[in-house]
Amino acid sequence: MNITPLSDYSRDTVDRLLRVIHLFRDVRAISEWQYDILLKRSHLTTLAPGEKLLALGDGVGEMDHWVYFLLRGELQVHVNSPTGGRAMRPLATVRPGELFGDLAMLLAEPRSADVIAASGNLETQVLGVDSTLFSDLEDFSLLTLPTKLVFYRNMVHSLRWKLEVYRSQYSSHPLANSHRKLKLYTGAKNCVEELRALADQARALGRILLQWNAEFCSGELMDEKTEMADFLKAMLS
Repeated sequence: MNITPLSDYSRDTVDRLLRVIHLFRDVRAISEWQYDILLKRSHLTTLAPGEKLLALGDGVGEMDHWVYFLLRGELQVHVNSPTGGRAMRPLATVRPGELFGDLAMLLAEPRSADVIAASGNLETQVLGVDSTLFSDLEDFSLLTLPTKLVFYRNMVHSLRWKLEVYRSQYSSHPLANSHRKLKLYTGAKNCVEELRALADQARALGRILLQWNAEFCSGELMDEKTEMADFLKAMLS
């Protein structure tokens, strides 16, 4: 694993790498100096095939304050197997542009999975961003309100997308519509009240995602398409 500050790269190289990330594109559209602050509090991690970026349980006893975006390559997310073995069941695949590692920041809990570079890629590049820039919803000394709103809007969108994936695969599960029942913010836009509401919504979505992950870890979830195929096969045999 090689961790390098973005300042070690040319600005053209950095800008080209970050084009895949909505957060950085959106922040730069708002303010070039806010974009610069994010760059100064970020680093690039390069992983070899099969190398682990995050480990289940990381952050115990201290706050793990990094959130991540995949720039290049592919990552595999692994959780406990039903028998208690660590990091044996693939939970999800992370692809370029996706946000991950955000649950630890939102819920102030240890990492809930292992994240490992896929074996089929020669090189995997990940951007780590210092999440303490966003954690205090009342402090705008470094990042402005518009920048923090962009971050939490992106995070809520990412979490809802992950939950929709679960819903599409397990539409009859009791958790399937949980995220759709959360009350959406309908007040004034572009204000501190919206920022607080987005942060609350992100935490609520994060807790639901952890519930799904726990169901997956238990081995109880089965792809409904696979289940139906097995049923039809049994009927025809």
